[in-house]
Amino acid sequence: MFGFASTCYINSTGAVHRFVWGSFVKLEVLDEKDGVLRVRIDSDDDLWLLSLLITKGDVVKARTTRDVSVGNVKRRIPMTLAISVEKLEFQPFTNRLRIHGIVVEGPDRFGVKGSHHTISVGAGDEVTIFKLSWSPSLIDDILKFVRPLNVLLIAVDFDEYAIALLQMQGLKILDSENVSLPISDEMFEEAEKELVQKLSKKIIEIAQRYNVDGVIIGSPGELKNKLKSAIEAIYRELKVYVDTVANGGYAGLQELLNRDVVRNVIRDSAVEKASRILEEFEYMLIKDINRVAYGLDHVTLVADLGAIEKLAIVDEMLSGFDENRERVEEVLRKVVEKGGVIVIVPSNTPVGERIKMLGGLIAILRYSIDIALLGTRNDN
Repeated sequence: MFGFASTCYINSTGAVHRFVWGSFVKLEVLDEKDGVLRVRIDSDDDLWLLSLLITKGDVVKARTTRDVSVGNVKRRIPMTLAISVEKLEFQPFTNRLRIHGIVVEGPDRFGVKGSHHTISVGAGDEVTIFKLSWSPSLIDDILKFVRPLNVLLIAVDFDEYAIALLQMQGLKILDSENVSLPISDEMFEEAEKELVQKLSKKIIEIAQRYNVDGVIIGSPGELKNKLKSAIEAIYRELKVYVDTVANGGYAGLQELLNRDVVRNVIRDSAVEKASRILEEFEYMLIKDINRVAYGLDHVTLVADLGAIEKLAIVDEMLSGFDENRERVEEVLRKVVEKGGVIVIVPSNTPVGERIKMLGGLIAILRYSIDIALLGTRNDN
């Protein structure tokens, strides 16, 4: 994983832009005019985000391996290949995205050009994408689809603390301060209590101001747990997570970004939001069935009308190049355009499994619509 604080910039030539994309993906626009992108995957959970960027006909270049004949022996050799993309698929149980296509660039001595090849991408891999159809707004459009990221990070020790807001565009430092606690035990305990009280109130105030999804506190020793207890005593609704880091301040924030706790908070947030949509969906099924839609066919109909207020969709719906891929993306665009809420939930969670049973996506509508009648009219 990389440090969010240094991932957003435009260089002196204006040719390279770097973004925090999804939860842990690094993306660079190498050529804004022609649409050349470089993406490094740093999380298994976010491979589907890469798949959103790739469409049929794009050229993807990456380090891969391929069986070639060396003399009379067939060997699997590492090489860099570029392929014209024909389809995508996730490889079950391995957390890898498989990109299938025709080789358009490769080592001449192996004679691979024009043949079929599959590039398998996982965490830690890097690919370059040459877009067949490119719009500078493409990345902004995709960012609207991904799960929101709005988490407060705190790194504190007995020398300093820093509070930062982690959002899609990066890490924003909101407050930092040097701390000097006395050495003697009696004075130290009193000073520690004052620090905990001061920080807990400040964290609650900032969390409420920015309406964060969760708070992550990192510290050496027990300081993080004391802060968690103080916060929860005042504001029980706020979700507080803790982890151990060696340092406070900015260095501690960087440590937190390299811990699994950040990913877990993002995942928990998506699951919780999807659970609330599912609860409302089930309630509306009884109270007013015309205020809900589920399954791709019905959801597409109501999306065309701009009627979707909330949409929960499992990530598997965005994980391949099947015939439904373009339909799903169009639904997401229409929901975003009309100011609807989209939550993408992992399919291997309880709420994700329940939504899968309903066709992979469920919608709460702004007003009642007789979908059966709407479908009949469209057929005519």
